Formats: sequence, structure tokens, C-alpha cells
Amino acid sequence: MCGGEQVCKERSNKNNANGVSALRVDVVDSWHKQWPSVLGAIERQGGRESLMVDDDGWLSARQCLLVAFDREQQMAGHLVFRLQPRANEASQSRRPIVEAQLDAVGIVPGFNEQEVRQLLNEAASKKARSLRCRKLIGFDA
Repeated sequence: MCGGEQVCKERSNKNNANGVSALRVDVVDSWHKQWPSVLGAIERQGGRESLMVDDDGWLSARQCLLVAFDREQQMAGHLVFRLQPRANEASQSRRPIVEAQLDAVGIVPGFNEQEVRQLLNEAASKKARSLRCRKLIGFDA
């Protein structure tokens, strides 16, 4: 987390001074080196219930957690969506349609909420398409 609201604002302003975002988005799961700190940050934000984590600490394979980090490896926000197969009634094919359902978005106070949200939405949409999701649900909100 940031060292106070002012530090976060300064970091955000410094990162955006040249007009280019200094944020990157990673797909984070139980194997990611920052999993413990990301999970802790989401818990502190009150978003733990949106994650499907089992008793052993493993994130469900049906969920994708994307996290925006700044240059100092501090979490700026997260977005989590789940994959849902649906019957394909419009086609003769028995192959189900896969949908991506947005579960939660959380932005760390002090970061530019609009910038972080847009970055996460774009990364999540790209990830969902790479997983062959045909329908994105809740990503417009």
C-alpha cells in the first residue's frame, strides 16, 4: 500500500507527468510472487469475498485476477472475473459458449481511479478474448 494519501497522489502525478501510464497489469494467481501481498491488499479493501479461494489458499481456475502495479511494485487496483460456460441454444453445436462475468473491481485510494479502471478493463477484455469468451458481462459498469 502507499505510505499515506499524499505519497500516493505524488506517485500518481509523477507517473503521469509524461502522459504515459507507469502502470502495468499482471494476471495474478496462487503461483504469482506477489500473491500474498495482493491477497492481503484485497482483504484490506474489503474485496476478499469476491475471490473464490479455497481453504488451502488456491484461487479457482474459473477466476482471473488482474492486478495493476506501479513502478515500485505497489498495487494500484485489481479486477476479477469468472469464466462461465453456457449452453449454445442458437447452434447445432454441443460446444458451450464461455462467458466472462465481472466479479469485482477495486482501486487503491490515491491512484487515478479512471485510469486504473480503464487499464484493468482493457486488460481483462483482452484476457477474456484470449480465453475464447464470447460474451463479457458487467464490464461496462
